[in-house]
Amino acid sequence: MDLAPGTEIDRYVVEEVIGRGGMAVVYRVQHKKLGTSHALKVLLIPAPAIQERMLQEGRVQATLRHPNVVNVTDVIDVNGSYGLVMEFVDGPALDRHLWQQKHLSLEEAEIIGRGILAGVAAAHAQSMIHRDLKPANILLARSERGDLVPKVTDFGLAKILRGTSLDTASATRTGHTMGTPQYMAPEQIRNAKTVDERADVFSIGALLYE
Repeated sequence: MDLAPGTEIDRYVVEEVIGRGGMAVVYRVQHKKLGTSHALKVLLIPAPAIQERMLQEGRVQATLRHPNVVNVTDVIDVNGSYGLVMEFVDGPALDRHLWQQKHLSLEEAEIIGRGILAGVAAAHAQSMIHRDLKPANILLARSERGDLVPKVTDFGLAKILRGTSLDTASATRTGHTMGTPQYMAPEQIRNAKTVDERADVFSIGALLYE
């Protein structure tokens, strides 16, 4: 059941639903003391494995302080499920933007492409592989000058290479497929556990072609 507008959760007040998927719903919330707007992602499925994935997503994004990555600032309890408190992006996802605009200018496509590459490069620099890059996971913010600022989000399927404090190399079963098929590299379809940065590069190519 959705959280009704006005519901108080920890330090936040729910304002409205701004997104919904098969496993989670995203709300716009306001900090009760600061009056700032945030996004709150709440799981709909309380299964322990999915809860752990949500927590991992929060940990990954919280370590990536980059203008082209959606920032996670907190993890709170929402009726027994994890809730990720994130930067609120007042703009559409890239898939909706493409549907609305039909065609992008070369200048706009370059701005979006460069921003995505910068955000993913920041993740790769910290040994993080996204594994689910697609238009729905790119949010489009606007700078104070009105310029598009693409932001990579949803690191729920991220692979953290061994040797880092967020090591998740053993969290994916061998031979298990993870991701969105139309944007996945062939090697990721065969075995998501063994992929490296090149799988993200393939996904970005498919995304930019679209």
